Amino acid sequence: MKEITPYLLEIYQAFKSDNIMSRLKHFDILTNSLFTLTQSLFDYKVQIEHHHAEIENKYFRYGMANHSIKKLLTGNRFFIINKQIKITDLFSAFALTRMQIESFAIMYYLFFDQVGTIEKDFRYDIYKLHGLQKQNKFPVEFKKNLEKKKKIENDIKTIIDKVTVYSKFQNSSLKEQKNYLNPSRAKLESTKDILTKSGIDANRINDMWNLYSNHAHGEHISDRQYNYIYKNKKSTLEETMTVISINTILTSTLCKLISGEFEGVKKKYDDLHLGDKVQIEVWTNLKNK
Repeated sequence: MKEITPYLLEIYQAFKSDNIMSRLKHFDILTNSLFTLTQSLFDYKVQIEHHHAEIENKYFRYGMANHSIKKLLTGNRFFIINKQIKITDLFSAFALTRMQIESFAIMYYLFFDQVGTIEKDFRYDIYKLHGLQKQNKFPVEFKKNLEKKKKIENDIKTIIDKVTVYSKFQNSSLKEQKNYLNPSRAKLESTKDILTKSGIDANRINDMWNLYSNHAHGEHISDRQYNYIYKNKKSTLEETMTVISINTILTSTLCKLISGEFEGVKKKYDDLHLGDKVQIEVWTNLKNK
């Protein structure tokens, strides 16, 4: 216990402080752990299953977005009428955080949900089918893209043939089968339900996902928040801390989930610096608070 006390105290002080850079330091540590654990999939030549096909690229893109959020929160420097200013781009951070919540949800749904392997494989094939069908609807304006479109059409046929073999498909109603073969969404479950199952919703992250969607879509709530934060309150501190907290909890949870999914990643997790592991454990547990 004495070994971890200094790390716990440091996290507690950062959590209670109004120091953005201190909080971002802990966020950085977690993001680095996320990359380290993702790299271990390659280092340990981890054997993945069909539904894990996109796990490495999704984790890598998630980590890159974390660094983009950090840059937005540390302040953008630019010139307006020959005067240099530095401002926290909070609303872009809101939109990116919404994307990170969505990314977390799809990763939990495809890789970590407590359902059988066959169910996860089925989900992945529906997810892939949805994406290919959506891409296939894009107009082809150049001759060189005709071959790509033909390849997509062949891939769609292959996946449809595969989906129809699953017992879940064969035991479904005609209406359900039609939906499986022409999925309107990438997921068969709502983001809210997935967040609830993951335990993330206990921290009101689903509420923030709904709020941040207004910024991603440029809706009127985003106008009202801009006027309140930048013109009336003239402080972004509270909202910045919320963004950091949400992304810190999401990142630590993803670190725990991937280390529990693969033996090779668990070995890498066990080898992490003690302070890094304490960060992951503490912030993951906060998702239930």
